[in-house]
Amino acid sequence: MTLRDMERDAVQMGRRWLYDLLFADWGLKLLALAITLGLWFAVTGQRVPTTARLRKVPLFFVLPPDMEISNEPREEVDLTLRGSKRALDSIKASDVSLSYDASSYRPGERVVQLSPYNISLQLPEGIGAEGVIVERIEPGSVPLRLERRVERELPVEPRPEGKLPPGYELVGLEPLPARVRVRGPESHVNALERAPTETILLDGRTETFTATQVAIDIQDRKLVALDTVVDVHVKIAEARATKRLSGVAARGADGSESRLTIEVRGARSVVEPLRAADLSIVFDTAADGTTRPRLLLPPHLEGRVELISTNP
Repeated sequence: MTLRDMERDAVQMGRRWLYDLLFADWGLKLLALAITLGLWFAVTGQRVPTTARLRKVPLFFVLPPDMEISNEPREEVDLTLRGSKRALDSIKASDVSLSYDASSYRPGERVVQLSPYNISLQLPEGIGAEGVIVERIEPGSVPLRLERRVERELPVEPRPEGKLPPGYELVGLEPLPARVRVRGPESHVNALERAPTETILLDGRTETFTATQVAIDIQDRKLVALDTVVDVHVKIAEARATKRLSGVAARGADGSESRLTIEVRGARSVVEPLRAADLSIVFDTAADGTTRPRLLLPPHLEGRVELISTNP
């Protein structure tokens, strides 16, 4: 084979190889190219900066240790974030929060201006803060009122609820302890005169009882009860009645005897059957020289009937 024949064969082989490279199995090559381009666009598209709007993102204020917020500032804001699509697609409003540092503030009222430069953004674990930035906060300002935190003891106010059966009445409510400690912003604490409890049900009760572990229930959510529960001694007795009796025997301090009209009070079942003959009056001389009437009762009625008045 001559040199010219060898050169001609080499040229033909090169052409055949180039033809196979470009045109053989061209369907598979086009598919591979499409897959490659798709992957390239997908990867680069996830890295291109974009924006996302999150609504109702929690907002917190970092406060001085001895201060509290006494007004009702916004607790949620809307955010516009900028970052990669992949990062933003994985963030929900419930996953993030904003905090504003007010730890250097003094007591008083002010309007806090919120901007990307004075807030801290808390992101979910696994998402770097350097890949996501705050572009906009709405609203951009929040009224804030700071007051000193104070503590104070207040009397407990038990709150009965319901009706006793006919013939019975509520005589008294005795909380134990009688006072509890409350903490909060100064103006809120000073405005509260008593610490109410949750309701104590009286329905169907006919005897004195003690309600245990009754929660202190202060409606002002700015205030915290440091003593959270009390016991309440609930005094229930038969309904009381008064009765006027005439011709009741009376003995004066000088030993003289007379008849009086008196008025007594006690449980209805005890007072209503009373007759003038069941009791008497004695006038005792006090240390200051005055005379005072004393009601004499049969032994089984001692302490159950109270003298209201005498006439004359």
